[in-house]
Amino acid sequence: MNVVPRRIRRRTEIWSIGLVALIALTGAMAPAKAADLGGDCCADLEERIAELEATTARKGNRKVSLTISGYIAQEITWWDDGGESNVYLHGLGPTQATNVRFGGKAEISPGWTAGFLIRIQNLSDDAFGRAGGKGIDQNNPTLDRGPNAQVAMWYIDNKDLGRISVGKQVHAAKSAAMGTDQSGTQIIDSYTFLAGFPQFIIRSGGDLNPANLTWGQLSFCYVQALSFGGDCNGIVMNGVRYDTPSIAGFTASVSWGEDDFWEVGLRYAREFSGFKLALGVGYSDFTWNGTGSLPVGSNKDSQFFQAGGYLEHVATGLFAHVAYGHEDNDETTVSTALGLLTPPNSEHWYVKAGIRRKWTPLGATIVYGDYAEYLDQLGPGALGLGIEDSTFRRYGGTIAQEIDAAAMTIYLKYERYEADVSGENLAVNGVADLEDADFISLGALINF
Repeated sequence: MNVVPRRIRRRTEIWSIGLVALIALTGAMAPAKAADLGGDCCADLEERIAELEATTARKGNRKVSLTISGYIAQEITWWDDGGESNVYLHGLGPTQATNVRFGGKAEISPGWTAGFLIRIQNLSDDAFGRAGGKGIDQNNPTLDRGPNAQVAMWYIDNKDLGRISVGKQVHAAKSAAMGTDQSGTQIIDSYTFLAGFPQFIIRSGGDLNPANLTWGQLSFCYVQALSFGGDCNGIVMNGVRYDTPSIAGFTASVSWGEDDFWEVGLRYAREFSGFKLALGVGYSDFTWNGTGSLPVGSNKDSQFFQAGGYLEHVATGLFAHVAYGHEDNDETTVSTALGLLTPPNSEHWYVKAGIRRKWTPLGATIVYGDYAEYLDQLGPGALGLGIEDSTFRRYGGTIAQEIDAAAMTIYLKYERYEADVSGENLAVNGVADLEDADFISLGALINF
């Protein structure tokens, strides 16, 4: 009997085990390799990649960032004008309507950036309408103005020198007062009629007045020749704007646009001792007739001053927002049914006060009341009827619930319109005794 030495036997066992392991490993790797590189095995992966590419926002280059944002905003409104009631579905007017924004920027060098902003609105259900009586009223439940490129501008920014921007954009004084509202309800409710019904015809003696006098003719701004009520400089326009860097909470702005308008604005925001504070002032000078329309033969040279502020006690959520505006029309003349007239200087003021608290896990609940007065804001139609003085009061209240998980706000809003007018021959023109109107809106806004 041959006896294999122990050393040789041990080496043989080791080699045998290694050979078996190598064969097993090779067999296990072969199918895996086929799965990675074989024909049908990759079809599903390629299909998923193609689907992802098809649903991904593409950029023209890798140097400029791209951000897509915006919001959807719709309301259902029940209204009663004193003689008729109905329910309408609509958006939030021409500057705060449903929109999508495309923004981007790129670094030029340390401290220097360039960027752009494009904002496209959906005006297919614009309640506000435009000058000339075109808008949603008792006889017209819809107004389709289609999509609108509201903003298209580029800018260059330096962290120490400020920003200059060129194109169709928000200018220096726009919404300087209204923009101070930090309650979370500025878009859905303000002292403007951007989300209101200025084209509704006022009833007089139970009937729609025969002269078709609208609420907008008692809340008319000559700076941009539109029925804004407040924030008379409310439409974006082509021009050049410069903004300073923020210095101790202050930011100053100046802008100019062709043929001709210019504006200046100053804004301030900070938190201190448990309070949140925001302030804004603006001044606009307009001789340009390119926004809203005045009757043929009119000449516009109007100036508008505005100021506003917001104060909130952070711990309790109690807040107040106030705004004021004054329009100087001494150099403006308007062609009316009574001839060429100079509109009166006008003013308006507004207060919104309430509480903002997180009472539920959903998000903050905002409850407030508001009141506004529009004094002698007489449009060309009102002047042509012999109205010399007017007081238009708008008041109401809102409860809004923010839903943080969906970046959403749901709200229930009430508004009441009342007006008094004085002048000659008002009874003859059927506008001597104006009736009130009520509006109750249920709406939602969701950001993306």
